[in-house]
Amino acid sequence: MYRFFIVGFIIFASFVLPFLVIQNNYKSTLHKLFFVFAQTNTLWAFVNLMTGLHPNQFWVKSMYGVGALLVSGGLAWFFYLIERRFNVTKYLVIYIFGFLFFFFSIFTNYVVKDIKNIYFGYFDGHFGFLFPFYGVFLVGSLLYILIRLFLATKSSYGIQRLQLFYVTFGAFIFAFFAIVLSFILPLFTTNFFSQFDLLGSFIFLLFISYAIAKFRLMNIKLVITRSILYTILVATVASFFAFSIFWLPPRFWGDSRNSRIITTIVSSILVVLFLDPIKKVWAKLTDNIFYKDKIDYSQVLQQASYIVAKEIDLQKLSHDLAVLLSEQLKLKKIKIFMPIDDKFSLYASSKDVNQTLILSEEIVQYFNDKQEIVITEELFRQKDEVQDLQKQKKLEDVTEELEKIGGEMVVPIVESNKINALFVLSNKMSGDIFGTDDINFFNLLAPQIATAIEKSRLYEEVQELAKNLQKKVEEKTESLRQSNLSLEARNRYLTTMQSIINMVSRTLDLKQVTQMIADSIASELGYIGGVLSFANGDNKLRVKAVTYSKQAEAAINMLPEDIKSYSAELSEGYNLGADTVLHGRISFGQMSDFFSPPVAKRVIDNIQATLGVKTVVGVPIFSEDKIIGLIQFLLPIAKEQVSSLDIEMMTALTNQVGIVSRNLELYENLQQVNVDLHEANLHLKALDKAKSEFLSIASHQLRTPVSALKGYLSMMMEGDFGPIPEKIKKLIADLFDSASRLARTINVFLNVSRIEAGRLKLEKKPMQISDLITGVVTELASSAKNKGLMLTYEASKETPPLIYADSDKLREVILNLIDNAIKYTPTGSIKISTEIKGDSLEFSSQDTGVGIDPVEAQSLFRKFVRGDGAAQINTGGSGLGLFIAQKIVHEHEGKIWVESLGKGKGSTFKFSVPLANKEQITKQGEVDKKV
Repeated sequence: MYRFFIVGFIIFASFVLPFLVIQNNYKSTLHKLFFVFAQTNTLWAFVNLMTGLHPNQFWVKSMYGVGALLVSGGLAWFFYLIERRFNVTKYLVIYIFGFLFFFFSIFTNYVVKDIKNIYFGYFDGHFGFLFPFYGVFLVGSLLYILIRLFLATKSSYGIQRLQLFYVTFGAFIFAFFAIVLSFILPLFTTNFFSQFDLLGSFIFLLFISYAIAKFRLMNIKLVITRSILYTILVATVASFFAFSIFWLPPRFWGDSRNSRIITTIVSSILVVLFLDPIKKVWAKLTDNIFYKDKIDYSQVLQQASYIVAKEIDLQKLSHDLAVLLSEQLKLKKIKIFMPIDDKFSLYASSKDVNQTLILSEEIVQYFNDKQEIVITEELFRQKDEVQDLQKQKKLEDVTEELEKIGGEMVVPIVESNKINALFVLSNKMSGDIFGTDDINFFNLLAPQIATAIEKSRLYEEVQELAKNLQKKVEEKTESLRQSNLSLEARNRYLTTMQSIINMVSRTLDLKQVTQMIADSIASELGYIGGVLSFANGDNKLRVKAVTYSKQAEAAINMLPEDIKSYSAELSEGYNLGADTVLHGRISFGQMSDFFSPPVAKRVIDNIQATLGVKTVVGVPIFSEDKIIGLIQFLLPIAKEQVSSLDIEMMTALTNQVGIVSRNLELYENLQQVNVDLHEANLHLKALDKAKSEFLSIASHQLRTPVSALKGYLSMMMEGDFGPIPEKIKKLIADLFDSASRLARTINVFLNVSRIEAGRLKLEKKPMQISDLITGVVTELASSAKNKGLMLTYEASKETPPLIYADSDKLREVILNLIDNAIKYTPTGSIKISTEIKGDSLEFSSQDTGVGIDPVEAQSLFRKFVRGDGAAQINTGGSGLGLFIAQKIVHEHEGKIWVESLGKGKGSTFKFSVPLANKEQITKQGEVDKKV
């Protein structure tokens, strides 16, 4: 009877548990394999039950057959639980072996040969030749499962290790019962004990349920714990009813129908009255088992909020929070990571804060992207379920790092979408897992912590700013004091230099300038005196100036000869002065080092003693890139007392000497150049005047005979002298063209003469430029046609406004521009156009000719200038046409220019002249009426 009750309970638990698991996550492979395994266990328990109720050979064989399927299902689930990878081939082999033994056990006699003397709960019989192989499969599979579970438990961390521990322990008990009771004992003694192997399955289910409820195996803790509670509650009520109805009445008031009815009514009332108290008792009992050490989160939140509101120091705030949360939430440790030097490093901890830990960029980036509370166990589950290999690798890296630092839950502290800190929580001392209450608690606390951290950081920044400000104030005060001292010295230096510059700039006499500088060494710089020596062309160094004073005069008188008569050889090692000039660097020494030789050392030592000189500083004089001499400064102080400002003043004064010397040299050269240029200019003016007079005389002398020649040739062409043979007509026409060109050239020279003499006069009046352009185009059409060019004038449909111009002079400009376009356009076309732009009319001659370099364009309008290569194209040009055109246009208050993209890309010559105004048009009308 008790066996049936136990078997029935196992069947019920085995049947219900997998449905609770699969409904929690029906997509998970782990849940699916557990469902198959648990339902196979249900079938096996049912077969055990049927063996007891209907003892026959079929149910006994079925017990062994379904047992083989149970081992295969268990092997598959344990494999995936450990490896979390689904290998189709491996799982196919496992189930093939299970189904083979299932088939041979039920439908053949190879495993169980014959059964006799079947009793209630056990049987006698013989086994087939496959029974040992069946045993090897059973024992080998179970031992292999235990070994793998043991190794996986040993290498795992945190909550996963606790889950695997209880699964391993339950599997060990199940394997022990299965191997010993169902295989070893039946093989060597009797199979009587095989009826108890179901207890192993029951115990295994209890451990699985505990791992689910306590350590969230397959994440159905709440469902399992409540299922256990209500199962116990139903069992308690059922046991009470069975006790009160079937056992109590016969023993106290008889087994009559009335007594049973009364007992049932009383029992029902008692159940209704005490059901809720009993439920609370069992709930408290299950909570003590599965939820022991319950935490009052509201109280912890209140304490944490007090710390957050009170503390302003970031280090103390972090430490106090870590200690409080670790103690109140019963955690082994809390680590707080914050950004330090662009890396998330361990900032505070409830224990062992001195260790150095730095989070990787990958895990920091993960929480930056996620910005929500993460439970490590959840990451393991996500890693198993995600299909994307890249995401799986990322989750694997994150979980591995969290396991290394002992993180079971991570709380990111976010402020303005930026993580300010990471709270890494280790596992609870009770072994409990983190649940909804923990997440809700930190969701309430995290914003407060974020605000407090920001407040503390601002406080730290203000404190640091105050310290830095105080330090900077002190530094600046000291710097200002030093600057004031330096400024005073520099002001004296600048004043001195300005005074010296003012003195030397008053004269251009080199002798006076050098003496002024020598005297300023004592009067302005405050030194004993100085000696200025210059190198001459004879490779000797001679004294040019010495500081003048009574003391200096007494010292100079100690010399056997005139000081300026001495000279030093500019050779290596002669004296320190020569070395200073040769090497171009500042030298320090005594007077004898600089002046002996040529002066005897004894004499120089006496002079140094008389003057009280302790140090002589020799500074080379640079003039551009060469050294022209040096200044020897005589100082009353030792070398060690010479300051950088002293050296700077000496160098500045020496540089000034070099500049003045160079300027005076340049001034003398410039004076000579000016004299030469003046003479050359006078000569050029005379030549230009002679040239202009020659051109004027020659043009006037040539104009009359050329005009007569043109007249006679014209008359001959018109037949005034009788008929001319055809052969001679062509010759006369060519002569006429040449005479015309010569006449134009003569006119050009005459115009140039008039322009240069200022005798170019314009007779301007309102006129129509369109008629002028048409006449010129008609005149030059034959020249363009002879070269195969297309010469067109794009006259506007509407009559353009009148311009105010001299028609003859403007015609000369237009004729020159179009004629040039024809000359310098080998092939293509020439397009003439006009356009009104504001108060001006713009003329344009655009050709496809040889083009002009943009650099040359600006010089084309100068006298006798032609474009590069123009002489090869047209040898008859004078280089004066554009010059005259420019002068004429300018006299019309207009402007002329050329545009070209470059050689071979054509060119466009343009000029603009002003339009005639109403007053000019009216005045010309009155003149025309009078005429």
